[in-house]
Amino acid sequence: MEKQRFLILLDKYINRQATQEEQGLLEEYYKRLDALSELELSDQEESKFQQSMLQQIQSRIASEEEHVEPKLKRSYKIWYMAASILLLLTVGSYFYEAKTPRPVVQTANLKANDISPGSNKAVLTLSNGKEIVLSDADNGVLTNQGSTKIVKKANGELAYQVENKDANPQTLFNTITIPRGGQYEVILPDGTKVLLNAASSLTYPTQFNGQQRNVELKGEAYFEVAKRKAMPFVVKTSDVEIKVLGTHFNISAYQDDPVITTTLLEGSVSINKGNVTALLKPGQQGISRSGLKTVSVQNANIEQVMGWTKGSFVFADLSIKEVMKIASRWYDIDVEYQGNVQSKKFGGTTSRYKNITELLDYMKITGGVNYKIEGRRVILMN
Repeated sequence: MEKQRFLILLDKYINRQATQEEQGLLEEYYKRLDALSELELSDQEESKFQQSMLQQIQSRIASEEEHVEPKLKRSYKIWYMAASILLLLTVGSYFYEAKTPRPVVQTANLKANDISPGSNKAVLTLSNGKEIVLSDADNGVLTNQGSTKIVKKANGELAYQVENKDANPQTLFNTITIPRGGQYEVILPDGTKVLLNAASSLTYPTQFNGQQRNVELKGEAYFEVAKRKAMPFVVKTSDVEIKVLGTHFNISAYQDDPVITTTLLEGSVSINKGNVTALLKPGQQGISRSGLKTVSVQNANIEQVMGWTKGSFVFADLSIKEVMKIASRWYDIDVEYQGNVQSKKFGGTTSRYKNITELLDYMKITGGVNYKIEGRRVILMN
């Protein structure tokens, strides 16, 4: 949708039908795309693409100029700008390019009234109630819980290392809590890797025993479960239980969302809600709606679901309200709406590691959504 809107704007610009504000938005869009481009093309390849785009635009304009007066002809600079924009859109440098996680870095230079992105931060609550602020803790062994060492690794991960597995261990539980504006990765005692999103928490034992590996999730997390055929891994949320042996999947179970969504990347998953059980195949997601006893299964938009784990916001024709609910958790902001802006649709991809104006400017350019920032409050309007 955003690409279509932009091309319409470009067409109006070429035909001198764009308003002064639309011209400003188009030029701003070009500057942003040009700055964000991470294309790994050789000079020869880039030149070839640009010339191809340029020829297409010049050919189109040449045919139209037969019916317009000479004073309406544009300069080569405008053609080149349009070609460059289409180049960026065509090869997809701006639309979902993140393939691997990038380190979370706070933006040092904020524009006036800008808000920096989230970062790696969490609070670990031990079985005795003691709290450890992980962003303040030094690397190395943080403490012992029974026969398990809790270690903050050099890359920032929290890891549990079982030294001597007790035959009849005392069951000790820890909880890692991620605030708004944060995310964190933890390696559980069985080797399972969990990346937790903002405003989330995970409760788990410091040593897995018994017939199942049980953990409790609030919010959103991506799991890479270590395989143990004799001991299934079970994630409990407020409404459903997800049982696996060894697999990769994402769960979104925020309390302020009306649905719990489980998305499977590889392996197999069963979702249990009361007497209802649904089985997922890779590429599918199970949807559990509050107040309903059923679990629906549908194909997943993997790029959109997994974008956050790769450092991106990926939105596919979502309402502005849905977009800003996601953004508010990451940027730790409050959102206010003026007019009927909430119902507008938005789609596209931006980096989670940019300041919030990166996302808001993109929404303004492609969706006609204006904004202003007052402290940590973002006001959206028509």
